[in-house]
Amino acid sequence: MPAVFSSKRVLPVLIVLYSLNFMDRSVLAMVSEAMRLDLGLNDMQMGLCHSILLISLVLFIIPCSVLNDIFGPRRMLSLAAGLWSLSMAGTGLAVSFLSLVAPRVFAGANEAFTGAGGASWLSQLHPPQKRGRILGLFYMSVPLGMALGTLLGGLVLAVFNNWRLAFLFFIVPGIALMLVIPRLPEVKPAGGENYWDGCKKLMRSRVLLLTGLAVGSYIILKFSYQAWMPTLIMRTYNLNNGVVGLLSACMLLAGAAGPYIGGSLADFWQARSPNGKIKAAIACMLVMVINKMFFYYLVGKAGLPLICMLGLVDGVLTMTPLPIYFNLVQDVVPSRHRNLAIGVMGTLGYFTGGAWGPLLVGVLSDAFGSGAEGLRLAMMTLSTVGVLSIIFYMCQLKIYPREKAAVEE
Repeated sequence: MPAVFSSKRVLPVLIVLYSLNFMDRSVLAMVSEAMRLDLGLNDMQMGLCHSILLISLVLFIIPCSVLNDIFGPRRMLSLAAGLWSLSMAGTGLAVSFLSLVAPRVFAGANEAFTGAGGASWLSQLHPPQKRGRILGLFYMSVPLGMALGTLLGGLVLAVFNNWRLAFLFFIVPGIALMLVIPRLPEVKPAGGENYWDGCKKLMRSRVLLLTGLAVGSYIILKFSYQAWMPTLIMRTYNLNNGVVGLLSACMLLAGAAGPYIGGSLADFWQARSPNGKIKAAIACMLVMVINKMFFYYLVGKAGLPLICMLGLVDGVLTMTPLPIYFNLVQDVVPSRHRNLAIGVMGTLGYFTGGAWGPLLVGVLSDAFGSGAEGLRLAMMTLSTVGVLSIIFYMCQLKIYPREKAAVEE
């Protein structure tokens, strides 16, 4: 299909597509209590409902990334939008735990294709000097989607008192994007002939391995925050769905500044040091972990206005590392393997921790007695794993400049 939109439209369309992925998750977080009561689920089962999408990504990301490389992201991202719309329909029509879990598996189609395909598509359209900021803008879709999904979930519950409508709403924009994406300008598929010859060399990248492990520790915090933060506020301060949706949306929306700050910091530091992006990742993770521990410690001990102020800061800091790790792996692999590299990194990240974050919070919450205090202790305890991410980045300080230089040669 011939393109009818200019390349300037690629970034905003990808932002909308990727935002829908995180709107879905935030709607699930916002309606969790209503869904749990309606379907008779416990915290562990709700944690699994959040985690099942992330667990499925362990299986989907690499195959979807390879398909992006071989056939091009335009075709694959259009397919992703259609599959995701079907999953939203299935989630909204679920009547039991099993019928809820099944469509959640395929809700990951959006991220499996778009997380890698969107980044590589934009990387081919923009030079390396601007890549950190461009990817920072693209990954603003994560907190933006989180905020809008939280607001939508709270609004639907407050007005209609029906959690199903929040998911059924997504069918229309998903199908619309499925039709719009093929009208964007195509980029040449990166794979080409002898695509598989370079894969073994790719798998030997220590930066790719260590970044994947660092991502695993980081996204435990990120996805647990997205999945459980609205429920924590609701349980602790006894607020209704509409108020919690508005407050949580504000905290998450503040996070939209995080990816751009993190990406800009990485570009700034890299221009002054051969391992500047690694230093930026370490700094962002360290500040985020300290703030997150402080935030969870004060929930229930401080008044709601102070918690909301700290929540805004926490929202920003939580998202600052996001574009940096995508940027790192783009720097140390040939252009033909950019999708695959992100796929490998994502698989490592989800398998080694990220997929299990929301589920672990639910398990720990039940172990700590559930309720507001059990959930708070669970989230604070799990925040300590962010230290592992810092350690994995520190191990790359000398490795990253060598691998980056080898690719540039």
